[in-house]
Amino acid sequence: MKKVALNNGLEVYYYKIDEIRSVTIAFNVGVGSVYESTDLLGISHFIEHLSFRGTEKYSMKELKLTVESVGGLLNAWTDKENTVYYAKVPSSMAYETFDVLKEIVFYPVFKKEDLELEREIIYHEYLSNKEEPLNNLYELMFQEGIDGPHSKPVIGFEETIKSIGLDDIKEFHEEFYNPYNVKVIIVGHLPEEVFGKILKDLEKIKKPGERTIKHKSIIKHGIIRRKIMKNANQVHMLYVTDGYSLQETDRYAAIVLNTILSSGMSSYFFEEIREKEGLVYDIYTSNLSHKNWGIFNIYAATSIEKVQKFHEKMLNSINNFNLTDELFEYGIKRLIGKLELSTENTSTLTTLIIEYISNEVEPELPNDIVSKIKNITKDNVNNVFEKLFSSKWSLFYVANENIDYFDKLGGVKFDYLEKR
Repeated sequence: MKKVALNNGLEVYYYKIDEIRSVTIAFNVGVGSVYESTDLLGISHFIEHLSFRGTEKYSMKELKLTVESVGGLLNAWTDKENTVYYAKVPSSMAYETFDVLKEIVFYPVFKKEDLELEREIIYHEYLSNKEEPLNNLYELMFQEGIDGPHSKPVIGFEETIKSIGLDDIKEFHEEFYNPYNVKVIIVGHLPEEVFGKILKDLEKIKKPGERTIKHKSIIKHGIIRRKIMKNANQVHMLYVTDGYSLQETDRYAAIVLNTILSSGMSSYFFEEIREKEGLVYDIYTSNLSHKNWGIFNIYAATSIEKVQKFHEKMLNSINNFNLTDELFEYGIKRLIGKLELSTENTSTLTTLIIEYISNEVEPELPNDIVSKIKNITKDNVNNVFEKLFSSKWSLFYVANENIDYFDKLGGVKFDYLEKR
């Protein structure tokens, strides 16, 4: 992969794949809810919406038509730390698509009438999110279980959505949308002359500013928090503890463990808890990695009647976990296979690269990760398992009524090490 650092502070990452005839281009802006003040919560997400309403060079219709008329995809997302604008198109439209994205990011035209239209759209999105149990579960975890800036909601609150003004939008954009705080990612087939033209255009962008600093948040341990939602037809549960950062070598063993525990119908939790006992509708684990901290969690959904049996069965499954050769081989082979398949999708590769560079960590491509996965041993995975399940955990749940069983627990404790 080629990395080019331009004189204006902007960085470009280009991963060339000659075998395909498509390209994904993304502009990663280092700003999200983490960097917002309390009275402006949700403004990064607001700007993401507004930026598609027209720029100095293109009308709103022209922005969309340039990409979509050739079968392409144009979209964006905002998270805690980043706002990402991206497009996937045939390689023949790479330069035109790049120009659209460049204009959206650096030269949007913010108008009062557009602000009010998007305010209405975002407010309805906010109301819709409030009705989604799974969305509420993760917001509950971040707001009640995280001590630090990552507790701030990406979409903001009702009062901030209604109060953010046009001057707020313009000032925030001016502060954070500068070349020092933007990284461009290109994955796929791109003629060399087009790449050179892109670099020249990016070099012309002259805006003062600086790069945002990555923040660390702390996970609260040993707590149980709930949210009652009358429309929750299931009990949604999230068990949370400290995970692995992008800079920890044990992260690779944690990825293997994730695969063993919950990836696919042959995984440990799926067979032990769902297939044999029928105690959950869904169960999976994940490790959310940031630059210098991480979150490991177990998600499950079941009925109120099965909550206690599920919880006891999960504890039992963990406390009696035995990493057999069969399970270990399943985790390694499945993970390698999924990584190899990801090399065929430019959008997936782009997202992977963004995960690294947005955290200021040298990016790893699937082949790099596969090499490290092949060196993982059973001892590596067992060590990660022991560390995770000897840690203190917190529990968050969303249900349509109080669950006395959880309230009486006082905490979540695994006895894995005591049973060795």
